[in-house]
Amino acid sequence: MRAASSEACNVNSSTQPSEASGAGAPRGFDDLIGDCVHCGFCLPACPTYKSWGNEMDSPRGRIDLMKGLSSGVLVLDETVTAHFDRCLACMACVTACPSGVRYDLLIEAQRAKLEVSAPRTFATGFFAN
Repeated sequence: MRAASSEACNVNSSTQPSEASGAGAPRGFDDLIGDCVHCGFCLPACPTYKSWGNEMDSPRGRIDLMKGLSSGVLVLDETVTAHFDRCLACMACVTACPSGVRYDLLIEAQRAKLEVSAPRTFATGFFAN
């Protein structure tokens, strides 16, 4: 993972990512989601998107899913969970992003939420970790 050089980054105990801004104010999950401008620079960097060509299996698509879940437009089901599980967590998208979207913080927080909201069977938990 890439940490911003002048910013302290962490995921707090409530699984909400925070990133200290220049003014020192912590940023929440929704603020970090809002950093994505949907430019698509992450798409060629993402191995799952390159393999399958499915928008929801790209960082941009997963951020849209996170936004939908956060706003209540989407409900967490097996299909949505599968898109998050397909992320390899290689973080190639983080370095490809010209907007500095902290996908690393977002996907880690989202996966922590999944573990609480959708407990896994032994088999699915074994392969997801």
